[in-house]
Amino acid sequence: MERRTSSYSINRTLGLILFLCLLLGQPLSAQVSGGSPSQGNTPRKAEKKEKVQEVPEAPLYNGLSVGLDLWGLGGKVLGSDFLSTEVSVSANLKNRYFPIVELGYGTTDAWNDKGTNYKTSAPYFRIGMDYNTLYNKAHGHMLLVGLRYAATSFKYDVMALDINDPIYGGSVGNPNLEDDIWGGSQPFNHKGMKGSMQWIEFCVGIRAHIWQNLYMGWAMRFKFKTSATTGQYGDPWYVPGFGKYASNKLGVSYTITYKLPY
Repeated sequence: MERRTSSYSINRTLGLILFLCLLLGQPLSAQVSGGSPSQGNTPRKAEKKEKVQEVPEAPLYNGLSVGLDLWGLGGKVLGSDFLSTEVSVSANLKNRYFPIVELGYGTTDAWNDKGTNYKTSAPYFRIGMDYNTLYNKAHGHMLLVGLRYAATSFKYDVMALDINDPIYGGSVGNPNLEDDIWGGSQPFNHKGMKGSMQWIEFCVGIRAHIWQNLYMGWAMRFKFKTSATTGQYGDPWYVPGFGKYASNKLGVSYTITYKLPY
């Protein structure tokens, strides 16, 4: 009885050991049989290389362009008190530097609510340089930053509308221009006063290639007055090329440009 029990215990123990060995050896054999993955079966990611279009270096002289500003003309059509127009001529040097000359003409003949009239008309000019920050791009569009020196010399008229006395007749002047000290209204009619101004412009704009040799674009102009002379009886209200008389101004231009075929 004892021998049979001992034999049963030994057989049971051996069976348990054999089962554990089979259990532990199964993943090991699977790993051995599977082997290590070959280097050829490892997936590889294809490297994407961006194709950069090489732009040939532009020659030193790359043509002339003529531009016309449409902003001043459009503003007058929409009811502005000012009318201005200008043309520009620029040279393209290596598609990077654009020396430019701008010639314009500004005029106004406007009345304010107090019955005062301001009238002037005169030419103006600007000279400077633009720099194309997209000079190495093949699409033809331009992002321009530039600097201008500008000047104008003009004459202007300032006069107040007289009012007729409905009782006694005759002109009684403009009641909006009464003298605060002595009372009454003095005639205010000064023609041919001389003025001049010089200023600097910092420009930022875009020029988009539309079709063949045609370009269009916007520009913001930050204007800073450097010097000015005015008439004896009052400052000018509007300065051709600059805008309303002030120390600095922000202007806008919208230009259509044609690149000449030579």
